[in-house]
Amino acid sequence: MSGANKVGLIGPYPPFRGGIAQFTEQFHRHLEAGTAPEFVTGVSFQRQYPEILFPGKSQQSEEETPTRSVPRHIDSINPRSWRRAADYLIGEQISECVFMHWMPFFAPAYASIARRLKKAGISVTAIVHNARPHERQPFGELLNRLFFSRCDRFIALSETVKRDLIASRVEIPISVQPHPTYDQFGDVKDQIEARKKLGIPPNGNVILFFGLVRHYKGLDILLSAMVGNVHEGTHLLIAGEWYEDRSTCQSIIERHALSGRVTIVDKYIPDSEVADYFSAADALVQPYRSATQSGVVQTAFHFGKPVIVTGVGGLPEMVSHDIDGLIVAPEDSGALSNAIEDLFRPTHLERLSEGAFAARERFTWKAFTESFLNPTGPEQGGNSN
Repeated sequence: MSGANKVGLIGPYPPFRGGIAQFTEQFHRHLEAGTAPEFVTGVSFQRQYPEILFPGKSQQSEEETPTRSVPRHIDSINPRSWRRAADYLIGEQISECVFMHWMPFFAPAYASIARRLKKAGISVTAIVHNARPHERQPFGELLNRLFFSRCDRFIALSETVKRDLIASRVEIPISVQPHPTYDQFGDVKDQIEARKKLGIPPNGNVILFFGLVRHYKGLDILLSAMVGNVHEGTHLLIAGEWYEDRSTCQSIIERHALSGRVTIVDKYIPDSEVADYFSAADALVQPYRSATQSGVVQTAFHFGKPVIVTGVGGLPEMVSHDIDGLIVAPEDSGALSNAIEDLFRPTHLERLSEGAFAARERFTWKAFTESFLNPTGPEQGGNSN
């Protein structure tokens, strides 16, 4: 499509929290920069989840002011709102609508909206963050297929997501565009000052676990790795709201007397504070049991911080081993412990940090939006792979 065609975006926008809302807002902003503000219109949610289904403390951030005003038409469990959202976009005379897809829970709403848009001659694109949920959901694959069957084009954020789409019997074009680097958090700050602000030791090595704490992210594996041959001067900073019971992780901390080497900040980190945490750390560690891709890796690269990731899902696609990070076997606390020690070898951290800064140029929003606006021969879907 050309930049002159009006695009509609459907997804959560801030003040909804989390990486999907950040992605939607940033894609909107950079799409405007590649076209013009009048060629992009967005629709957000009134409500994402019924409170009974939401594991966190709040679905919206009270500490952030939205950077743009978009209509909030969609209630995930109210079909009338789905029609209202579709009618609004039809009235805006869009030629293409882009849905942010990451969970089957939203597939009924998305499928209903997409069906109405297509009847009006509007093409439907899905930017797919996850083609399969991290945790099993009842009828998840069936619901996904319901929405996928309404789409004309897919943009997968990793090769892993593409493979999952193919496994879902998708037979229309799929292009793979890596998750861009988040650039809305400001510049890196003085490390000593950032550490003082967060109340962690000003000297020594600091590794960061960042984001919502869920079982698949493997924090317990990282804590077990701290018990291994990781130098006692290495401090772990855990920053993010807990979406699961803390007893397993707390037991590891208490059993191995790690409390002096671990700082836990149990809250959602607003954009205005993200720079403090990444500036305080030397590196990011993501000991995931499963993954598709990660906006947190791209945030680390924005601040020039190398990463240690496990070789699951799309994470190895984002990290160049021994250049801007290290890749280790999943669910292996010993291998993770060795990688942390390896990271802090003389000159190694400095070299990997330089690689992390350079990685920002591999994953730019400009490249992502230009590819979206001017696709050149997208890869084929499931029946040709």
